[in-house]
Amino acid sequence: MKKRLTAERRNEIAQLLLKNGNMKASSLAEHFGVSTETIRKDLIYLESQGIAQKSYGGAIANSELLLERPIAQKEMERMELKTAIAERAAVMIPRNGVIFLDAGSTTYALARLLRLREDLTVFTNSIMVLNILSDSANQVYALGGRVRGSSKGIVGAWATQAISSLHFDLAFLGSDGFKDLSGPSCVSYEEAEVKQTVLKSSSQTVVLSDHTKFLSNSLFQFADWNQLTALVTDRREDPDIKSLAEKISQAVNVICV
Repeated sequence: MKKRLTAERRNEIAQLLLKNGNMKASSLAEHFGVSTETIRKDLIYLESQGIAQKSYGGAIANSELLLERPIAQKEMERMELKTAIAERAAVMIPRNGVIFLDAGSTTYALARLLRLREDLTVFTNSIMVLNILSDSANQVYALGGRVRGSSKGIVGAWATQAISSLHFDLAFLGSDGFKDLSGPSCVSYEEAEVKQTVLKSSSQTVVLSDHTKFLSNSLFQFADWNQLTALVTDRREDPDIKSLAEKISQAVNVICV
């Protein structure tokens, strides 16, 4: 419970920094009812994640990392790469498989391909995936809960409770990045909870991410690489990306397209 409360507080601090530009440690301590020393530890953590930058008596926001772009905007970026990743992921899905599709632009690219299938049972927390698969011949199930406007993802206790009662042959998750982390991360604590619950409910879990995610990270790491089955991404000759890909491949199968 303590870890969860700490994560929730840090998430809210991040959002307050984004909204206000900067915050004093004393003001944050009063807001959350904790000591300034606790807040200082929170700010050190947020700075280590590239989320904030400490300043005298408080911190300022690194808005470039905290600002979550709408899913519709992400969908239009690097479409060819995301389609290639999706095509490779589609090959992994067994006949008559029960799968989970996460909210995200690359999982949405996979959903577009699955319109051609008619044998699957698909569970999803993505409004966009629901829209594109609802007219397919597959059996498609929506999770209940609150819809996050930026990602069009369904989150909250209602969603995680439903996932806990299910079992998937294969789950596909998105990520906002994993630079300098031991696993993939996302910007929302609630979406991290959904991903973690899916991980426990799936025989195999695959992260779909293009090469840009090797160069960024976000606030909440939702898994270690050794908890996952595979990472499907695109190949790049950039030394930093190649080095990180090799490091990740020691813990999980890295499939490059």
